[in-house]
Amino acid sequence: MREPKASNGSSLVMALFIIVLMSVLLLALGRQLISSSTSVSIEVQGNRAFNAAQSGLQLALTQLFPLNTTESCAAVAVSFSFNQPGLQSCTATLSCSQVTNPDVPTRPLYQLTSTGSCQAGDFNSSRVVVMEAY
Repeated sequence: MREPKASNGSSLVMALFIIVLMSVLLLALGRQLISSSTSVSIEVQGNRAFNAAQSGLQLALTQLFPLNTTESCAAVAVSFSFNQPGLQSCTATLSCSQVTNPDVPTRPLYQLTSTGSCQAGDFNSSRVVVMEAY
């Protein structure tokens, strides 16, 4: 029978190398997960701000074009605060101006601008939406 050769600790070195390599991989994956989570949060906040701006425009249109009276930018509220789920801590700031209608100069054209802003903790996001209507 042959006698086994002594490994002289090479197994220990290999084991330490594998442990260090796995630790580096786990740290890299953890960092990637945190980065991905932050990106999703920013995207959700941006969508909330956009929806607040869109909702502000829709509310402004109902004020600008009421059913039984004439339209006027003076009827449009300057801002709205939202309490509904999904838009909590969001506001829409509006502006309305009458511009020249290139198609029918005798018919007024209104330009509505809505800035939706949302706050979550120390993070603020805002989006601007512009619409023309006559």
